[in-house]
Amino acid sequence: MATIEKYETGSGAARYRVRYRTPDRRQTDKRGFKTKRDAEAFANQLEVDKRRGAYVAPAAGRVKLGEYAEEWLEAKHNLKPSTKARYQVVLDTFVAQHAAVPIGDISRQLVREWVADLSSKRSPATVHKAVGVLRQILAMAVSDNRLVLNPVDGVELPSVATVEQRFLTLEQLHALADAAGDHRTLVYVLGTCGLRFGEVAELRWRDLDLDRLTIRITRSVVLVDNRFVVGSPKGGKGRTVSLPKFVGDLLNQRDVDYDALVFPDSEGGHMRGSNVRRRWWSQAVAAAELYPRTTRDQEGRDTVVYDFKIHELRHTAASLAIQAGANIKSLQNMLGHESAALTLDRYGHLYGSDVEAVGVAMNALLTRDCGQSVGTDAA
Repeated sequence: MATIEKYETGSGAARYRVRYRTPDRRQTDKRGFKTKRDAEAFANQLEVDKRRGAYVAPAAGRVKLGEYAEEWLEAKHNLKPSTKARYQVVLDTFVAQHAAVPIGDISRQLVREWVADLSSKRSPATVHKAVGVLRQILAMAVSDNRLVLNPVDGVELPSVATVEQRFLTLEQLHALADAAGDHRTLVYVLGTCGLRFGEVAELRWRDLDLDRLTIRITRSVVLVDNRFVVGSPKGGKGRTVSLPKFVGDLLNQRDVDYDALVFPDSEGGHMRGSNVRRRWWSQAVAAAELYPRTTRDQEGRDTVVYDFKIHELRHTAASLAIQAGANIKSLQNMLGHESAALTLDRYGHLYGSDVEAVGVAMNALLTRDCGQSVGTDAA
């Protein structure tokens, strides 16, 4: 059992010390309690934690957050380079601001204060990403028996507004492709096959089977620290997607180098999204007059601008596939989602309601002639 002793500090202030044994029978103490009641509360909780197997040595929580965060990131061996780079940004910004705080001193109240401060400066989405990284760091501390509980769990975060998905009609896709000029085929591939930009940027001629009209997606490229890094697609799994014959005919070239990129940049290397947007995408969107909105310039004049993102061609491909009759599992494979539930959450609203069809089918079942005479009149 723990014992409580009163002592005086160098300044003459009264404090209390709790002496106790750790689960491995070593004797230690914790001092600095201002009241005997605080010391008793600590001692009582200590005994509960030891019985539950949840005891954490005070010294284990003295490691600084910044130091432990770097240890956490080094232990993440299976991260994609782009993901690791995003985590490093959080460590260099949000975590760095609190790097000197011992992880054992991070309470739920302190996390709430950090969230409130960050929310006053950053968007809700940024807050979620930063706090999500902190949650992972402190989860490892719980696993390492440095913390009893994760203080991030249960902390309320700002709501992230749902962004409405936009997609093109078939007519709008044709208009955009025509406006893209030499990049017409790229627009059709993105708008009908559902590839991510990094996947189409790393697409090589050997990945195409124009006889079977399929594309095999096994790699993706990302730009990390101004350097292209080729890795697996998002989710880590490859997939094969169908290629519409119309688009396959556009890709049907002879005497190609099968190791070459299908859609290289002007110098033969990987495309950069920023260069694509600046060099031709924005102009093509404006020429096709996609999603116009009116803004007012500094001189007070109204100006119409057009806005449609490259990634939204992926939504377009999903919408057109649904119109063509693709079921949810086919759509999941085309988009490379980890689960059909994710696909349904994002695109289920594009499927027509089955309520009326279910009623018709149920009526057919009830009125089917099953070979039995079922009377409806009273005997």
